[in-house]
Amino acid sequence: MKIVKLHRRALVPVLGLVLLLVPAQSPAAAPGIGRVDVTPDHVAAGSTNTFKLTFTADTGPLQGQALIDIPRGWSLPQANRLGATGYVALARDTCSSATKLLRVSGYRLTITTDCKRGQRFEVTYGPATAATLAADGYVFLTQTKPTVGVTKIKLVKVKKVVTNRTGKRVTRTIVKRVRVLVPPTFRPLAAKKQPVVVVNGGPVDHLVLNAPTIATAGTPFSITVRAEDVYGNTTSGYTGTVGFSSSDPNAFLPTPYQFTTNDLGAKTLGGVILRAAGTQTITVSDNSGRVDVSNPIAVYSF
Repeated sequence: MKIVKLHRRALVPVLGLVLLLVPAQSPAAAPGIGRVDVTPDHVAAGSTNTFKLTFTADTGPLQGQALIDIPRGWSLPQANRLGATGYVALARDTCSSATKLLRVSGYRLTITTDCKRGQRFEVTYGPATAATLAADGYVFLTQTKPTVGVTKIKLVKVKKVVTNRTGKRVTRTIVKRVRVLVPPTFRPLAAKKQPVVVVNGGPVDHLVLNAPTIATAGTPFSITVRAEDVYGNTTSGYTGTVGFSSSDPNAFLPTPYQFTTNDLGAKTLGGVILRAAGTQTITVSDNSGRVDVSNPIAVYSF
């Protein structure tokens, strides 16, 4: 039987740290702590409302700070004139008395927070005028930062001198786990926990008719009619009835059409035919007296 003699490797002190490793599969940074709900969450473009943003420490306590950025295009926030446009106030609700509005700078609110898990505070913003541009969602971007950082494990490469089986001293690299303190940083709340306000078009102000700039006599084409508010946003709740006429007396035009709420304020109608060559227009009018004339249409006979 062959006997194998094992040699214990002799280790000598570490020579030094040579590289900090961040594993390629490291998950993305965790979102900030908490959730913010806003009411109302649907308003008309350019309308004035008072908004309530309710912060809840849902995933853990938050002793630190929170930032809330009001979207550009909305009323500039301020905390000095009660009742004036953009006024901001904080009610600590179930959070401790250390929770307060620290400052308002531009469109940013900085809040000192001291809330246990499940506790909440409320921020009132208003009267405030919404942006005049309609959009599916304006985010009142909220970020939070705890006072104390977190301890994480990092992998580092360490060089050590060892004695191999032949008695020769060689340098080897090993991976070692090291505890490091990660300083606290502001992190946005998860996307589904951000306060979002949808801005819809306001009351209908006028009609807009869009047509092709070039058409062939006798060939059908489509036109689009939109009901817009005073800012040019499409008015989603328009239900008027529209009719059509043309500078071409022999034109074939759509029959009167009544908008439904499913049209969301815009409708494309096909089968329009102009027969007279030259520059022609199409006019739309509704049952409330609103009128719009299309762009000039160059009609060619070929």
